[in-house]
Amino acid sequence: MNQSPSGRRGAYTGETMAVGRRQPGRRPGTIWRRVKLGLALALAAALVGAALLYWQVHRLAAAITVPEVRPNPTLATPLVGANLLLIGVDARPDHPEEGVRSDTLILARLDAAGRWVSLLSIPRDTQVELPDVGTTKINVAYGQGFARAAELYGPDTSPEQGGMALAAQTVERFLDLRRHGMRVDYTAQVNFDGFAGVIDALGGVTVDVPTLIVDDEYPTPDFGTMRVEFQPGPQRMDGARALIYARTRHADSDFGRAERQQQVLRAILHEFQSKGGPAQVAAVPALLASVAGEGGATPPVLTTMPIDRLDVLLGLMSLAGGLDPDSIGQLRISPDVVGLTENGSNLIWNAEDIQALLDTFAAPPSEGREGATVQVLNGTGTPGLARTVSLELEGAGFRILVPDNAPEGSYPRTTVYDTTGKPATSRRLAKTLHASTVRGAAPGVLSQADIVVILGGYPSSSGRRSPKPPPTVIGTTVTLLFGRPRMRATSSRTPNWPWVAV
Repeated sequence: MNQSPSGRRGAYTGETMAVGRRQPGRRPGTIWRRVKLGLALALAAALVGAALLYWQVHRLAAAITVPEVRPNPTLATPLVGANLLLIGVDARPDHPEEGVRSDTLILARLDAAGRWVSLLSIPRDTQVELPDVGTTKINVAYGQGFARAAELYGPDTSPEQGGMALAAQTVERFLDLRRHGMRVDYTAQVNFDGFAGVIDALGGVTVDVPTLIVDDEYPTPDFGTMRVEFQPGPQRMDGARALIYARTRHADSDFGRAERQQQVLRAILHEFQSKGGPAQVAAVPALLASVAGEGGATPPVLTTMPIDRLDVLLGLMSLAGGLDPDSIGQLRISPDVVGLTENGSNLIWNAEDIQALLDTFAAPPSEGREGATVQVLNGTGTPGLARTVSLELEGAGFRILVPDNAPEGSYPRTTVYDTTGKPATSRRLAKTLHASTVRGAAPGVLSQADIVVILGGYPSSSGRRSPKPPPTVIGTTVTLLFGRPRMRATSSRTPNWPWVAV
């Protein structure tokens, strides 16, 4: 039985029809949907990672953060500017009769918004007045607060809280911070184990030792002494070795030790930043564990800074990830920059010089603000080298004093000595000369300059030679001296210097 064409769907009519063919491949919109899915998964992973990080920080804060017991607790934040007093504590639980004291005092100015940090080291023998004690050294304040915590700050105050509080109040009075509209906003104490533990958690740090250090009287935990030695040059240090480097002082002085302590702090930051994003995240658990302590014992690190408060955490993370360690302002109270009178072993510092130093501490480092002067000393056997380099540096915009010869000795490399704390100028100078930088005075040098450059690595009295000869005429690029062209003298004029064969 025949069926009408209208009753058959799609029946052949004898006509040729063009039928569109779907091209092979993904359907429209599939790629975009997958991109959106990938972005959503990445965002979810980032949120999970951030939540996990915050959970770890919150757990750490519960272990190491203690309430502030001083009156009128601050709300300052390192996101826009806060002062943190770092206290290195010498406490020996096996010998309670020895008491506790602050081995190190460093005031840190933290400003994440301005992307800068300044450190100010305070000598432990600084003379101060303590209530109910009288004239004493500033490092006694922590021990007094520790021993009299309940008496001074209330019955619920722990010894560590009392020690940090009295140390902070004593530093505030000594520096007269109120005169600058500042205070010690937060405190953090670190014992020897905590210092070494942080470094070990990072896998060690690299420290460029500026000069030979030999200490025949380094103190041991059993109250004995031992000999320690550090050869000059970059070297890898674990926590124990870095602790010795930061504490040794008999080879020079407490002022040299203050420089080494700041140097190791910069090395810790540099080591963390050098790991890169994924490695930094992977290092966080070990870092947190190194400062949290275990077994109910007092953690090796305690602080009054609420590190799990969001603004504080963001500020600290911004500084840890983005601050150039070489841009940190490194200042110290020392005879190089502050007038000093001695009262036995106590150090009495000129109050106005302290305030001038605080002006530098409270402002972000900048070359223009520093107005640093530079003196170049010839540590080689090549006559005229310091004069030639001084001309080149003057042409590059540095303020140059009369060049001179360096003290007799061997100088295997060119070194920039930042004597008075001019980090911005000394950093550019070191980059220009491809030199290493030392915060502190050059050994055996008496100079009125803020920064001293000792040229080294070329013919010297020891007869050692560099494979590169220095330039011999003024006005040429300093290509041979420093390895590659970096600058040109603007003219070959003779400066207003008395003639010296330097």
